[in-house]
Amino acid sequence: MDLEGIARKLISSHEDARKKLIEELRFYKDEKYPVDKVASAIVQEVSQSLKAGRFTYVKTGIKAGDSGLGSRGIGDHIIHQALFEISGRPLSSFDDAGIEDDVIVSVDGIHSRLGYFPFLAGFHATRATLRDIMVKGGKPLGVIVDIHLSDDSDIGMLTDFEAGVSTVTDFMGIKILSGSTLRIGGDMVIGERISGGIASVGKIGKKRFLRTNVSEGQYVVMTEGNGGGTIATTAIFHGMPEIVDSTLNLKDLLACKVLDRVADKVDSVTDVTNGGIRSISSEINAGRNDGKVTLKVNIAKFKALINSKVKNMLYQLNIDPLGLSIDSILFFTRFPDQIIGSLREERITADVIGTVDKYNGHDIISEDGVPLEENFRESPYTPLKKVIGNWSPYSLVEIHNKVNEAVKESMRKKEEILKNLKTGNA
Repeated sequence: MDLEGIARKLISSHEDARKKLIEELRFYKDEKYPVDKVASAIVQEVSQSLKAGRFTYVKTGIKAGDSGLGSRGIGDHIIHQALFEISGRPLSSFDDAGIEDDVIVSVDGIHSRLGYFPFLAGFHATRATLRDIMVKGGKPLGVIVDIHLSDDSDIGMLTDFEAGVSTVTDFMGIKILSGSTLRIGGDMVIGERISGGIASVGKIGKKRFLRTNVSEGQYVVMTEGNGGGTIATTAIFHGMPEIVDSTLNLKDLLACKVLDRVADKVDSVTDVTNGGIRSISSEINAGRNDGKVTLKVNIAKFKALINSKVKNMLYQLNIDPLGLSIDSILFFTRFPDQIIGSLREERITADVIGTVDKYNGHDIISEDGVPLEENFRESPYTPLKKVIGNWSPYSLVEIHNKVNEAVKESMRKKEEILKNLKTGNA
């Protein structure tokens, strides 16, 4: 519960704000907690903070949820393009990890719905960030942990999270290099929610398996998909916890290790996460003025590589497997047999699921030519997500326009402060 948010919403009436804060505080806090004094202090702090209006954020009128932020689809891409513009990064930054000289880095937030299952949150976030640098040809050196607990979070959440992270790092033979442990909003956020992320750092060799290397004439080899944080979340919130065990493996990371032996036979590598293969195909074309491609996918072969228990769950729940993370690895190659053979030597199932064809106006099509367009959000995979749906109350044009306005104002603020710093006025 965001106490500061409540106070800001009701600050026009200090008494109304104070009463609501007391109500919320009493829900979580015991009798020893100074509820009245805390509520009064929050109202005082928020009231004083209103004087710092010029430092507040740009108001777009579009909320994060309505924009599709974090929901791994078209809306998410619009927001990321805006961030790239502000930071000066190219659209090719849609790739799995960032590379500078021989250093490669990546960061993955914990799955937002695994906050009450911190071991799983730590395990899958660590696995995801390591996979992001490994698919680019990076050799991981270690990870960095950033974990935030709400004021009422049990410390067992923290120890379980660390155990989940270190399960993966121990298996991979790398270290937790550094970390930060804080509370969400300090005293201003009550409840038991945790949030945070895991970053990984590594070194990269001469060959980099970038998405820009995907080109016409390649075959798409996919490994088995056992699911990760998204599939674990699907299982938990549909009352099917037995499926979670299928996600607790690291075959995707072992598949990345095969790159050492087949590097000369592979052009590009990525994983099937972030909105599934529908979104991955869009990201492959992001930032390309020339050289766009169309992925032609054999849907039957794609589905055949999904873990049978996971696949049956998705069928039972009527969830589109093409639109969510299944945690497979995609190899783009002109030597598919050699790649599949090397993967099988490591007991990793793989098959050719498609080809890279000349761009025909669509990022991805089925084998019989039916477009498989990216959705506004990833496939809804929990009961709540199904209620919210795969849409926004705003059109894509409206989102684009509002986000562009925010970019302009944020850039203005950035340039003003930069100018002051350079002239010595800051």
